[in-house]
Amino acid sequence: MKLNSFTLTRRGALLAINALFLMVWGFAGLGKLASGLPPWFGDKFGATFLEKFPGLTATFWLLTLAEVLAFALGLIALLRGEFWGGRPALFLKATLVWSLFVFVKLGFGQWLTGEYNGTAQLFAYFGGTLVA
Repeated sequence: MKLNSFTLTRRGALLAINALFLMVWGFAGLGKLASGLPPWFGDKFGATFLEKFPGLTATFWLLTLAEVLAFALGLIALLRGEFWGGRPALFLKATLVWSLFVFVKLGFGQWLTGEYNGTAQLFAYFGGTLVA
């Protein structure tokens, strides 16, 4: 494969996108796995329907699972070298799409608790993910 500035720029951009999602979901998901359900979680979401369904503990662990899955998809993409361009970026695309759903879930939680500024920020992250 012939290398030119476009090829190198594209590879660098894909690698940076991959690294960004690894960082975001790695810190978020793996951090939740390491520290468990935080004490403030019940205070924040206890007044919402999430307390009844699916329950606060289940809500927390479902969010954790979603973030860890996004991290795992990004890690597979990196290990496959999808940024290199020799094969289709299947797992990187899956990371991007799954990340959109995680952002929707996070935004919904912020909306439920009346944190509209946080919801707006997540909307910006969602839009940035679409551009990527």
